Amino acid sequence: MKNNEQKNLIEWLDYFKNVSLFRDLQEEQIIPMIHKMQLKTFDKGEIIIHEGESDSALYILLDGEVEISKSLVLPEWIQAAKKQEKSLLHLSEKHHPFFGEMAMFDDEPERSATIKALRLCSMSKITKKDLLNILENNPITGMYVYRNIASELVKRLKKSNHDILKLTTAFSLALEG
Repeated sequence: MKNNEQKNLIEWLDYFKNVSLFRDLQEEQIIPMIHKMQLKTFDKGEIIIHEGESDSALYILLDGEVEISKSLVLPEWIQAAKKQEKSLLHLSEKHHPFFGEMAMFDDEPERSATIKALRLCSMSKITKKDLLNILENNPITGMYVYRNIASELVKRLKKSNHDILKLTTAFSLALEG
């Protein structure tokens, strides 16, 4: 990382403390990860992550607003059907969100959703290789980070289950009517 980027990201240390990925970590546990991060900016309308692409970096939204969307058509059907996207969620820096955590557990990671900048966004990016190297060399930090990722995945799974139940119910009622 360039020294200016590193300096800029260290200025975000108080913000990082509020990101659930770093819950219960001390500054000295967060700083080594910051040193491996890159500062990225994305213009309004720019795609940050493309659903289906192979990438294993983890992103943290520092400033801005993003839309998370998912394709309504399975990849193998895209040729026969117009690609349609469903907006699932809008998040801003006030939510302290991070993205790409599933890639930390997958040997062949594929992005599960598209993330688009709704306004100018600043994000930090750390590669899977760099993050895993830090966590393997700092097992206590690794335990907390993995616990925090697991906690976030559980929240997202519960929301998905709830959404599936709502859709199934609506579909069943539509078929009855």
